[in-house]
Amino acid sequence: MIGVNMIHIEDNKEELHASAWNETLTKNYVEQWGELVLHKKIPELCNLLPSETVLDIGCGSGAAVRAIAKNLRTGHVIGIDPTPKMLEIATELTVKEQSSQRVTFLLAGAEKIPIGNESCDLVLAVNTLHHWVNVNDGLKEVLRILKPSGRFVAIDDLWEESVEYSQEQVGDKDDSSCQHELKTRSGIVKLLNNAGFSNISNSECREQDAIASVITGYKKPIESLG
Repeated sequence: MIGVNMIHIEDNKEELHASAWNETLTKNYVEQWGELVLHKKIPELCNLLPSETVLDIGCGSGAAVRAIAKNLRTGHVIGIDPTPKMLEIATELTVKEQSSQRVTFLLAGAEKIPIGNESCDLVLAVNTLHHWVNVNDGLKEVLRILKPSGRFVAIDDLWEESVEYSQEQVGDKDDSSCQHELKTRSGIVKLLNNAGFSNISNSECREQDAIASVITGYKKPIESLG
């Protein structure tokens, strides 16, 4: 049984070191990006059903998790993040909500998710895919925990339209081209296709204070696996 509002500190801190943030970076991120209008729109963008079990990978301070929990009736939402301080902040903010009984936070990265096989209807990555230490291993984990016909939704800034993204490409002299590809819609679609997802869709949200790409891929149903 999943505990309510608990931070489960697994014995995997060394594995999380590469993706965990220090306390200063964590606090700065939460102050600037922790609560956005986009987070409130997540349930709509991922076509959330009130009975679904949901996982948010890289949940940060839990804004998207709280938005999802408010729209659940019999479902449950789990937020994972590799940074303990981030989960402390997420828990402090979430316990104040009436829907907190539908929330669990776990210390984990995308590459090793402490959740059982075929246990989730929906897995989310909101502006986190390019932060994963090993995106291929992470997507294998996503497919493992998704129920047949379950869906993975990557919601990201429209990086290709930003000045920062153009500057990154010009200044890129190392082997980080994969990270740049994970900031493009075509790159994410290609990634999901290569990982074995099906019925991949690629859309946009362009509303005031909420502009993002929304890419959805489905785990193949049982009869299609093999």
